[in-house]
Amino acid sequence: MIIKHRKREWMKQMNREAKAKQERIIENHLRLYSTYLVGIKNCEQQLEYIMPNITTKYGADVHGAFFYVVSDSTANIALDRIEGKRALNLKEEIEKYKIITASIERALNQLGQQERDFIHYRYFDCLPIYEVKEKLGYSEDRSIYRIRRHVLDKLLISLNNLLSF
Repeated sequence: MIIKHRKREWMKQMNREAKAKQERIIENHLRLYSTYLVGIKNCEQQLEYIMPNITTKYGADVHGAFFYVVSDSTANIALDRIEGKRALNLKEEIEKYKIITASIERALNQLGQQERDFIHYRYFDCLPIYEVKEKLGYSEDRSIYRIRRHVLDKLLISLNNLLSF
């Protein structure tokens, strides 16, 4: 009986630790949201520099493999040998950042205004929790932590795909 109780308590502790780790990952993505947007722009600029006016089309096929089509065969051979891998890596980074930012935007659209304000102040503006509490007009610490818990519970579901990034 004691062994079963200890095992059950150990499992609860493991679940709490795993959930806390997932919450930290989600919070980190939220804090880096604007940095991801800048990263998209920078990678797109690098890609344009590497392949100026040569690339006519690039994207991913149905299996997820990235490809690009260039305008002439001489350029195609040169790009394959020199810049092809680098360009594909940049494109992959761009797509990764776009997935992250789009996922965050979709998840935020499902939240209430108060929850979105909490996220904006806490993660996008990186304000300490006591300032977030003041901005939202709360006097009790419990209230702001309750909002945080509700927000993170919802985001753990809607941003589950980001736990592997």
